[in-house]
Amino acid sequence: MKFKIALLLAGIIWGCLFLIKLQYHRRTTLRVLQNHDNSLQYIFETLPQNTQKRPHILFIVADDLGFNDVGYHGSEIKTPNIDKLALSGVRLENYYVQPVCTPTRGQLLSGRYQIHTGLHWVLWPSTRSGLPLDNPTIADKLRAAGYSTHMIGKWHLGFYKPDFLPINRGFDTFFGFLSGHSDYYTHETGNWWGKFMTGYDLMDNDQPANITRYNGSYSTHLFASKAKDIIWGHNYEKPMFIYLSFQAVHAPLQVPENYMKQYANITDIKRRQFAGMVTCMDDAIGSIVDALKKRELWKDTLLIFSTDNGANPNAGGSNWPLKGAKGSYWEGGIRAVGFVYSLLLKMKNGYVSKSLMHVTDWFPTLLNLAKGDLNGTKMLDGYNQWKTIK
Repeated sequence: MKFKIALLLAGIIWGCLFLIKLQYHRRTTLRVLQNHDNSLQYIFETLPQNTQKRPHILFIVADDLGFNDVGYHGSEIKTPNIDKLALSGVRLENYYVQPVCTPTRGQLLSGRYQIHTGLHWVLWPSTRSGLPLDNPTIADKLRAAGYSTHMIGKWHLGFYKPDFLPINRGFDTFFGFLSGHSDYYTHETGNWWGKFMTGYDLMDNDQPANITRYNGSYSTHLFASKAKDIIWGHNYEKPMFIYLSFQAVHAPLQVPENYMKQYANITDIKRRQFAGMVTCMDDAIGSIVDALKKRELWKDTLLIFSTDNGANPNAGGSNWPLKGAKGSYWEGGIRAVGFVYSLLLKMKNGYVSKSLMHVTDWFPTLLNLAKGDLNGTKMLDGYNQWKTIK
């Protein structure tokens, strides 16, 4: 027990040191950017100053996706839809997250480091904690700015009281699961050695979903279907924010057989299963983009793709050539796969951004694009990075 406590304290201290170092480098980088802003934008046109249209925002998070798990980074895994979007958009190649899921998600939604939220590590199901209620989420602020707000997929930010549920944290609708992972088909959790929580984990807003309806539905397909339902039912008069937090490609390694067969050449069974899961998620993303195009919303949509942390090599992922993995503060644990795509960027070609960016930056960046305000928000750790993206 003493060893575990010492290990936990060491991790917290190491994380705090990382954030201090990150903040120093971020401030230094921002000063450089202020002096060389034009050099980062020579290939892009800026949005018209008099435009009143605010973009629809589709924010996609992949779970445990590694640096070497996407085609455009040279992986053997096929991700044609992700590749097309990334290579035609802005690839964020100096973009960082936290080493595990809960801290990253908390910082994404709050714009504040875990030293403020208390979410330093994975939030276990029985924990009497969650994303603090004393500060609005990005969904709260976007809804206040006139957006319809929707969340699909993994929450993992606390649910021990109703106040902590997504539906009470700024989202108009929620369909997904509350804990860290579950069975992709049965949606049953209980992978924590039976000590914390067992049972079905699938919610429809603030109520358990009809499990007889969804039992057997592969979560990647299910969550993509829910996203398309929202797109087809959206009111044209309002801008839309969809936070799509895939279960994929977190363990357990489960995938429809037709995807696994595509990688018969991969001898490592875990890597083969993982590769199929990634390609399945890629197809799901492609189908969502197609729905946005058919609904005539794509031209006004900003798509952001991010992983929550590095891959777990023991579950088929790869962070090569980066050192480290999920759970570590080496590059392999915190340097994220990320990109931005939108026709609103009016780019002639894709672009690689080497500007330093952190997951906390999305809060002020998106709120700026939404023409929202920071009223009632505590001091943010993130910076508005739109100038370095466009």
